[in-house]
Amino acid sequence: MFGRIQLYIIAGILIFSAMTAFYYNWRKGIEREALLEYNQNQIEQSIKDQEILKQQIEDISAKKAEIEADNIAEKKTFNDKLQLITNNLNLKSVTDTDRPSSKILKDTVSKLKDVVK
Repeated sequence: MFGRIQLYIIAGILIFSAMTAFYYNWRKGIEREALLEYNQNQIEQSIKDQEILKQQIEDISAKKAEIEADNIAEKKTFNDKLQLITNNLNLKSVTDTDRPSSKILKDTVSKLKDVVK
């Protein structure tokens, strides 16, 4: 029924199929390893980027706190000066010599006030 040639052809087809399956399996394994390595590198880079971003955020927060502290100190200094000026204006010796200002002085001050802006 089966001749020797037909048996060799069937054996050749089976061997060729097995070799082809082995080759594609081997190639798929290499592709999988390359993809895993790429993903690992991406994850490591993402972690490094997150650490850099975290450090930058901490630096910004520290700078913000420093600026806020400076603003508070400047505001306190300004309020102290304003209080000192207010106290000086409210002294009895100043209020006793107080008199209405002239129209020319009022106009000059209002003009200067508009120029400063």
